[in-house]
Order: sequence, then C-alpha cells, then structure tokens
Amino acid sequence: MLRYFLAVAEVGNFSRAAGQVGVTQPTLSAGIAKLEHQLGARLFDRDKRRVALTPAGSRFLARARRIAAEYELALQEFRDAPEPQVLRVGVLTTIPTSAIDALVQRHRAAGAEEVLELLDGSERELAERLDRGRLDIALTVVRPHHARFHPEALASERYLMVLPRDHPLGHCEVVEPEQLAGDRMVVRRHCEALPEISRFFTDHGVRPRFVLKTTSDERMLAVVRGGMGIGMMPESFADPRQRMVRVRDFDLQREIGLLYAPDRDRLRYDGSRFIALVRAAYGRGLPANATLA
Repeated sequence: MLRYFLAVAEVGNFSRAAGQVGVTQPTLSAGIAKLEHQLGARLFDRDKRRVALTPAGSRFLARARRIAAEYELALQEFRDAPEPQVLRVGVLTTIPTSAIDALVQRHRAAGAEEVLELLDGSERELAERLDRGRLDIALTVVRPHHARFHPEALASERYLMVLPRDHPLGHCEVVEPEQLAGDRMVVRRHCEALPEISRFFTDHGVRPRFVLKTTSDERMLAVVRGGMGIGMMPESFADPRQRMVRVRDFDLQREIGLLYAPDRDRLRYDGSRFIALVRAAYGRGLPANATLA
C-alpha cells in the first residue's frame, strides 16, 4: 500500500500509477482506500482532471519517503552481506570436552564469519557421515584405511592409566600391569582402543573386577577421583585432580587429526578459522585440553 501511495503522489494519476507498480487500477484504488482507513484520514483529493495530495497526504508523504528509503537501504545491505560459510564438524566423542570448549571459545572470540555446526559421534559414525556428505570435516582418530578422507594427522597421544590422586602407585611414572590386578576398573565402552586394552591385560594374566562400564568420560573420571576404580584413557585427559601413569609394554597410541569429506577439495577449507585453530592447537603439540593462547 505504501508503494501505491508513493506512485500516485509522484505521477498524480491513478491509472498511470497502477501501471508503474504493476497492478490494475481497481487494485491500486482499493489499496489507497485501505491505507486511508488505517490512517483515519483522506490522502488525496480526486476529481476528473487531477489527483492532489490533501494536507494529511502531504504530511504522510515525508514519512512514507523516509520509510521507503530505509526499506531500500535494508534490502541493499541484505543483498550485499555475504552468506556465512557453514562448516559441519564431526567431533569424536572421546576427545575431551574441554578441548572443544577451548576451540569454540577461541573461534567466537576471533569473530570468525563461518558458522559451526558440531556433531558428536563414534569413529565409525563420523566416517559414515563423511561418506554420505553429512559432514565437511571430522576431528577424530586417523587410521591407515582413512585414505579416502584426505587425512591430515596432527598429533599422537598415548593411552595411560588414570588413578586417584592418593593411589599408592600415583607417584610412579611406569607401573607393571600385574601391580593393578587388585584394583577395580572402569571400562570406557566407547573407547576405540578397548579391544587392545582388554587383550593386553588378559595376556598379562590380569582379570580385573569392574566397578563401572560407561560411555561417559566425565562419569568415569568422577568414579576414579572418588577412589572407586582406575581406567585407561588418552593422555589428553590429564588433569591435576587425578594421576596418569604409563603401563609398561602398553605402547598403543592414537593419531588425532582431520578427515575431509571424500568429494570435497581440501584447499577450499584453507580459509577456515576453525581448522586453523585446530591445526595450531594440535600442531604445537599441546595437550588437547590446554587453554589456547
């Protein structure tokens, strides 16, 4: 209706104004009538020869032009604003929450224009979503059979035994597997190294009793800190509230890095602020849960 009013005010004729805005004259006349009803004032004096603004119409014209100008400015700004790039990131569930927290906070502080969409998942789930194009990248374990994902290995970390702070072996750098036979253990059911861990202790004659089987790293650590049990975890979970020691002859490590969707060109992500932060954090050899400087 505002367009109709401005067109009539400009050309001084209902018929020509209707052609200018691309509607029929009855449609334009009905729109002007509705606007006058809403304002409670007549906007035009009409006779057979001319159409002229009433005093109320003249007052409204100034505001209508400002409104129209602001509207056009808003449209222009919207058209000129670049669409934010969305980066769909899969995150392995066994990467510490504190690591992701640090990365996300730094990404936000940098004022990056890209929008993050994060999705937790197991190693297998993330690989399946990359294959289906549901993810752009995944921060996960990198393995030799991941070649189709253009793997970018960033850091290696060991699996260590997590002990309560007051555990008798907490002061040791290395413990024998047999020394742990009397402890009750926490099993991380989602751990990608669980088969290797189980086989290692079985081969050393250690058949522990279990105090907890869980898919929650936070719950496992709470049980350990409470002195109820011990368990194997990646060293990126190091925290002053518990002890982490190496178990002799258990040398398994995991490679953490980035996997890319098979149909994506890695070069297209070179401008990603989030990927740069991940590379900086892991590439410096920092513990994954370290605060990013």
